[in-house]
Amino acid sequence: MAETRKVLSLILAVMILQMAGGLTGVLTPLGLEAMDVPAMLIGFVAALHAAGFMAGAWVSPRVLAAVGNIRLFAAAAAVTAAGFLSLALIQAPPFWALIRVLQGASFAFMFTSIESWLGEAVPAKARGNVMGIYHTTGKVSLMLGPFFVAGLSPLDSRAYIWAGLFLALAIVPVCVTRMQQPPAPDRKAMPLSQLFAIAPAAVIGVAGAGIVNTGTLALLPVYFDTFDLGGGGTTAAAIGAAAAWLGGLILQWPAGRISDFIDRRLIVAGLCGVAAAAALLIALLGPVLGETGIIALLAIWGAGALCFYGICVAHAIDRTPGGQVAQVTSGLLFVWAAGSIFGPLLSGVAMTLAGGFGLFGLAGGCLGAMTFYMLVRTRLRPSADLTPKGERGAMLPSPLASVEIVPLDPAAPDRAGAP
Repeated sequence: MAETRKVLSLILAVMILQMAGGLTGVLTPLGLEAMDVPAMLIGFVAALHAAGFMAGAWVSPRVLAAVGNIRLFAAAAAVTAAGFLSLALIQAPPFWALIRVLQGASFAFMFTSIESWLGEAVPAKARGNVMGIYHTTGKVSLMLGPFFVAGLSPLDSRAYIWAGLFLALAIVPVCVTRMQQPPAPDRKAMPLSQLFAIAPAAVIGVAGAGIVNTGTLALLPVYFDTFDLGGGGTTAAAIGAAAAWLGGLILQWPAGRISDFIDRRLIVAGLCGVAAAAALLIALLGPVLGETGIIALLAIWGAGALCFYGICVAHAIDRTPGGQVAQVTSGLLFVWAAGSIFGPLLSGVAMTLAGGFGLFGLAGGCLGAMTFYMLVRTRLRPSADLTPKGERGAMLPSPLASVEIVPLDPAAPDRAGAP
């Protein structure tokens, strides 16, 4: 508990930040849809946001070394808050696209600042416990965030004021913390080839999280569009997202804690396997399961799919040479962002062609392939030595803060794949 108390201010800051990320993940694309923006262009805006995140992750070591963790987080949060508030003032699709690019870079700066700080502050012996608390609080925030805009029009200015409020409050714990900032990192970003050589399983796992999780969560509110939950609209989207995140909450701490004692790649393989099975059942039986059955399976999917990102990052940190935590952190964020560009686009195409079967069939197939890969890696390379070598910690699956919804063409058949 002492190690958790030491980083409590950082955990609180990200918890507040994720409240904004959760509600804007539902709000922003629906706002574009309300402005009659075609589905293809909404998907393009989502890809632009991820591209901004990639750019921010790539340059963040240089910026972090220049200004430090606190200043970087505070400046990025302020820019992001101003961006969300400006969306309510100027409701023009080109302007929204530009703001989403800038916000993507700002989110990357914020998470690089916090995650590299935690990576230096938390010792190996406390990794599992801190990971569980960190991930759990983040998921609670992501789950609750959309409910702050439930029932509001996607273009209602009050919804964007909520986002700006949370982002402004997230600055406070970071600015008043008594923790010492970590030493300035190397200004150069780590080449992807070097990152892959350090931990190939982590790179594949993080990329898979970007492709599968971001893509599925992006289309999930559209999948629930024909459901009767809460009357549909943003309320149904909030309930659907909450079911997935609630499932993730169930296994988050146990999975992280167990990974302190068992090869982390085996834990990732198990989580991916559970998620793959649930996704394939939804794909195959969605039309006959009914809303209750789909919600239950979606929670199981979340229990597997929404828990493995942080364990992949912890696996990479286990193998990271001293002094390179910030480079590995930003490098993995870059890899996730690359996957998140393609995830919503691939899922959107799959759902357009085959409705719910396409959406969850794609997710199940990818997760099954990742399960196999993780098992193969455990045979090719022994697990990392977890004997403490320095101050390293577990990372939050930060990409969840930038999930986008990509609405489909209303004329597309079988939009929900459910009655």
